[in-house]
Amino acid sequence: MALSRRWVKLGRLFMVAWLAFFIYPIAAFLTDRFSTETRVYGLLLLLGLALVWAWFWTRICAGPDRRFTVPAIVGATLILTVFTLRTPPQYGSLFLYPVIMAGAAFHWRRAVAAVVILSVLAGAIELARGESVTNSTGQLLNDLLVGVAAVAGRLLVEANQQLSQAREQIARLAVGEERLRFARDLHDLLGHSLSVIALKSELAGRLITNTPGLAAHEVADIEKVARDALREVREAVTGYRKPTLAAELAGAHEALTAAGIDYRVDQDHVPLPPAVEAVMAWTVREGVTNVMRHSQAKRCSVRIIDKDGHATIEVIDDGRGGMPQPGSGLRGLEERVRERGGTLTAEPLSHEGFRLRVTLPVREVLAPIDTVSA
Repeated sequence: MALSRRWVKLGRLFMVAWLAFFIYPIAAFLTDRFSTETRVYGLLLLLGLALVWAWFWTRICAGPDRRFTVPAIVGATLILTVFTLRTPPQYGSLFLYPVIMAGAAFHWRRAVAAVVILSVLAGAIELARGESVTNSTGQLLNDLLVGVAAVAGRLLVEANQQLSQAREQIARLAVGEERLRFARDLHDLLGHSLSVIALKSELAGRLITNTPGLAAHEVADIEKVARDALREVREAVTGYRKPTLAAELAGAHEALTAAGIDYRVDQDHVPLPPAVEAVMAWTVREGVTNVMRHSQAKRCSVRIIDKDGHATIEVIDDGRGGMPQPGSGLRGLEERVRERGGTLTAEPLSHEGFRLRVTLPVREVLAPIDTVSA
């Protein structure tokens, strides 16, 4: 659980509430036979320590007055040194207060050193006011254990804060990754569908005068492609879209035929794992979309080969070739391929045309089904 401001405030108030233990020395000063002078300076010293203690937990410890950390601890130590030396041994020691302050205020290495020094000082003061070696040693060990507990408490709080920050960072990264996934999918989905719609609309415009029947058929195809695109976007939004290779090959045939590009498929593969098939389906979509948009090709072929535990798919055209600037679609495809432990090559051919090749391991799929379907 993250430490909210409310919990931090409650924790500080809880530490301030430790002033309730002052009731014992105060009651002793008011009821036992002390001189008026002793009672006055004793109560004033207790009041001074209470003010320093309350100030430390409300303003200094991880607060706006943290620059006064050392003066506050030194002040509390001096007050208790005077108080302890001026009171009889039977009233005990209050050196736990500066020890706890030191354990909670500093980095753990400095805190441990401060706790040890203050604990030794408490034991020495007990000896100076007449306590036995046994009691003085007991006071030293008691303060030491309490101080170490304070250091451990600070470490626990810091670990909790770091864990909370790590969770927030993971959440931000997850949101960023989901945004990238969604942007990538929308590009892949809409880029292809809108290209087909544009081509069929152009074809229908040319046919509407001379052959209205064929134009009506193209318009019906435009409606079908638009509805399919809407369905795919909805599926992408809900996170359940699983593209299939057969569907993408059929869509590629329809799109390329409408664009007047000769299309051929060479398949030599066994059924593929869904994760591999999904990436290969995205490869067909991206490759065919680029062929229609940029290549000015007359022919396009898709080759699928399953050999030696690896599946390879190639989209090859006979267009103008050249090395296009990688767009978001190609970068998105490269991310999908990399997630599956595969390789992607996009390169112009030596004579003419362009080739997009993706190779994926069939048996060792390194990631679960695409995040689109996660």
